[in-house]
Amino acid sequence: MKTFFLLFTLVVFLFGAEEEKNIWGNDNIWIKTYTNAKNYKIIINNIVKIESKIKRAKNNPVLLSELNQRLELQKSKLDLYEQNKGFDTLLYPYKFTMPNVNLYEYLSKKTRNELDHKIERYIVLKNDFYLAISMLKNDAKKHKNVSKKDIAYFEEFKENVDKTYLNLLDAKSELQSRYKEYETQSLQKHLITLFVFVISYLLYKTFFWLTRKRNRFLTVLYVLFLLGFLVFRYIDDLLYFITFLSVAAAALTLALREVILNLAASVYILFSNVIRIGDRIMVQFETKHTIGDIVDISLMKIKLHEIGDYTNLKEVKNVGRTIYLPNSYIFTKVFYNYSRKKDGFINNLVEFEFSVDSDFDRIESVTHEVMDELGLIHTISFSLNNLKTGVVAMISYETNYQMASQNRGEISIKLLRAYKNDEAIILKAAKASAKKASDGASE
Repeated sequence: MKTFFLLFTLVVFLFGAEEEKNIWGNDNIWIKTYTNAKNYKIIINNIVKIESKIKRAKNNPVLLSELNQRLELQKSKLDLYEQNKGFDTLLYPYKFTMPNVNLYEYLSKKTRNELDHKIERYIVLKNDFYLAISMLKNDAKKHKNVSKKDIAYFEEFKENVDKTYLNLLDAKSELQSRYKEYETQSLQKHLITLFVFVISYLLYKTFFWLTRKRNRFLTVLYVLFLLGFLVFRYIDDLLYFITFLSVAAAALTLALREVILNLAASVYILFSNVIRIGDRIMVQFETKHTIGDIVDISLMKIKLHEIGDYTNLKEVKNVGRTIYLPNSYIFTKVFYNYSRKKDGFINNLVEFEFSVDSDFDRIESVTHEVMDELGLIHTISFSLNNLKTGVVAMISYETNYQMASQNRGEISIKLLRAYKNDEAIILKAAKASAKKASDGASE
């Protein structure tokens, strides 16, 4: 029996001694983190040394290849020790930010419960820290695997561990004080406000029940009383709320600038009467001007039925598209409203090119006869064409914007016939056609 006891004691001693000798392989979180930090520094030093050797081995390809392989190996090891390379990483989860206590927080005590749980976990971590110091000191005496520098590092960090624990206790005390402050100030204010609301509402309903009729003046007075009471009770919170709304409004203004501009423009259009449904307008659209009739004006856009796309005064193209313009164009673009000019009258223009051999007095006379017959106020002017081979007559006349396209065609045809019937007037195109016809006859 004694022999068995001695053998058992010897085995326990040998295994215990082996375990104590392997102090840096202990499962204590602080010892493991310290070991990890030491290995991290060793790897950093190895990387620096290898990089220095690489700079000196540029002319030795074999050695350079070997050094690069060793460098990649050290860098791969570095990633393994990167996450937990110091004691601060163990304390970081136990930092605490004091919240603002509101009604939900006061009733649920959510933050206090989380803080209590955090303190419980930290007490375990703190005990492990002091256990690690004790184990290191014991190993230093028995096996000399631990240096004074190792123990000194733990001793220096002891203040951080204790201070973190005290901070958590202070935070718990401060949080409890905030709960108490909320209970004596804000909560009572809310309860009194609720009580006043309930009593005033009951009195308000009782009056209607007794009188059997509604009094609009009393209703307005009741609403004003409630609003005034709320402002008086929560004046500090109201100022904060107004400040918050101002910041939020500024952010929304930047984010929704186009939407706000469109809404503001719709209000401006409504009250200014600058444009109305049914008006014919010309507005800048991309690189051209688009003309059309307004068929609808909504809060965000103007619906335009396009009549013509004018690139200059001489060119009219009927396209008939439906175009949607942002209301904000009323602020940023130039609008021409034909419906607002002399009861819808605009100046339109037709042009004819004549030979220099024409009788220009006769051209003026014929033009006046045709335009007077149509009852149109008009003017006529002449200028040389670009090649100075002919004379261009520009006839400007007033017409209603809704009849502009129709009148333009009718006027052009009547003038063309009148010019052709007069032998003293030679149209440039007509002269060319006549010459071509005579050449064909001679053949």
